[in-house]
Amino acid sequence: MKIKGIIALLVGVGAIASNMAPAAALKYGTADVYRVGSGSDAVIYFHGTASSTISTDIGYVSKVSSKLAGSCGEIVLSGSTVGTTPTLKVNSTTVTVASLPTRLLPTCTGSSFAESRAANFKTPDGKVVLVGNTAGTSATLDIPKATVKTVKINECGFGSFKGSDSAPLPTAFKVGSTNYTVSALPDAGGAPKCSSGMGYVPASWLGVTGGGS
Repeated sequence: MKIKGIIALLVGVGAIASNMAPAAALKYGTADVYRVGSGSDAVIYFHGTASSTISTDIGYVSKVSSKLAGSCGEIVLSGSTVGTTPTLKVNSTTVTVASLPTRLLPTCTGSSFAESRAANFKTPDGKVVLVGNTAGTSATLDIPKATVKTVKINECGFGSFKGSDSAPLPTAFKVGSTNYTVSALPDAGGAPKCSSGMGYVPASWLGVTGGGS
């Protein structure tokens, strides 16, 4: 998209103002998705229809909690708690859910199962049972959740997201059927701005006709 019109200064950015209507979108060359910065500090930007939303599948995001082990050293997780995650961690030990054998959960009497269970297993009704923990003590669980992040597109036609301490930036994500790798996205160098429906882009964007890479 060609940016036409008035030259203006945006504090701290040397920017070019666009005289497009508020609904028009600012784009970095031909890239619908691009980044500013790299690594964990990168911010991902999306070109889209003004005032719409974009659903971004960012994969499985770590979710840490804790749970007390039962008197037989067992931690029982419901199918809804485990969800679709392929792996989980208990006290930093990785458990591959699909590899668990299917067994019945025996009665726990005193501190022993009625039938020995020496390894983690899943039950026919979808529970995951983690054994070998210290009875009555808290175990740290990390059960990643399939996560879709909604990106709000502003009135200038772009939106963004970045990582946080609780949800680090993913290395890859999907929009619709298109997969993106963050490190492979074109780096725009500077970020667009939107003020009162007026879009601004860094002067370095002028003349960019491709994806910027």
